[in-house]
Amino acid sequence: MKTIVVGSGMIGASVAYHLAVRGAEVTVVTGDRPGGIATAASFAWINAAPGNSRPYFEFRLKAILDWHRLQHDLNGSLEMNCNGSLWWEEDMESVEEKAQESTSWGYPMRIVSRAEAREREPSLRQHPDQSVYSAIEGSVPPLQTARLLLNRAAASGAVIHTDTVLALTVDRGRATGVRTLSGIIKADKVVLAAGEASEALSADVGVVLPMANLAGFLAQSVPRPPLLHGIVLAPKVHMRQCADGRIFVGWDFGGSDVPDDPHQEAEKLIGAARELLVDDDFCLEHFTLGVRPIPADGLPVIGPVSGLPGLYLAVMHSGITLAPLIGRLSAEEIVGGRALDVLEPYRLDRFTRQ
Repeated sequence: MKTIVVGSGMIGASVAYHLAVRGAEVTVVTGDRPGGIATAASFAWINAAPGNSRPYFEFRLKAILDWHRLQHDLNGSLEMNCNGSLWWEEDMESVEEKAQESTSWGYPMRIVSRAEAREREPSLRQHPDQSVYSAIEGSVPPLQTARLLLNRAAASGAVIHTDTVLALTVDRGRATGVRTLSGIIKADKVVLAAGEASEALSADVGVVLPMANLAGFLAQSVPRPPLLHGIVLAPKVHMRQCADGRIFVGWDFGGSDVPDDPHQEAEKLIGAARELLVDDDFCLEHFTLGVRPIPADGLPVIGPVSGLPGLYLAVMHSGITLAPLIGRLSAEEIVGGRALDVLEPYRLDRFTRQ
């Protein structure tokens, strides 16, 4: 079976990799930025996000565990920070309630003292009286990881096209491939994992994909010496440090309005981070402003489209967290030819069943 994957961000790359290692004949059409657009601008925090419904929370927890499976499959070549997260807010009562709920659902979170917080993140200027530590959370370098998966897919036989998809092709009511700047590529199945662009590509073939895309904004520091061990989620600022020393700084990862003055907003974020860190030379290198592809109800859209055989959707927010699980399960459905119960809550037709 020939399969085209449209999109090469974390989700598209993971689907392509998992299809290729299962022996599928795969072509990935990457667009002009292999590794994706939203992926490259991601905070890349792997988490189950307290506050979600229990079924979706448990689905995300499975995805976190799948990262460790993927790390094993890639023979240690995946650069993954597994040092956990430290989280506190001005209203710690609500944080503690969410932590207790998450713990009761099997998620390792616990309240830690100021002394333990200082031990875990000694480069913070001040430490809260209480915070929540989650050992299971972590991060990956998003662009490098997506490209690693694309390279491994290619090593397993996938063809990587650096081209732009203009439209899906349809013949006799079935998706048959894609039309690119270079011409038409035919396939038995098309996996649409093109993030924000998925909505318009779907609409062109009569498939309504309800989206509520939101702006994403991150500031990035100049390279610094090692300062952070894990992810720090403080009031008004979230931080994580990359292997190259740069620190990503953001806030409101559920989506925020586009700042009127992005550079000023980036400087504000860096300033808030500087107040937390024992580093007077901490300063802005650049910022990213992008779009988070989010289905209208906030949940992933995964699976075949009942009204258009041959088309398979893989569109979602939290692509970094979900990527290994989505890639594995999608490949099982596509290659195995059978629907998986675990993905039923995330089908497109849920919007028309309501």
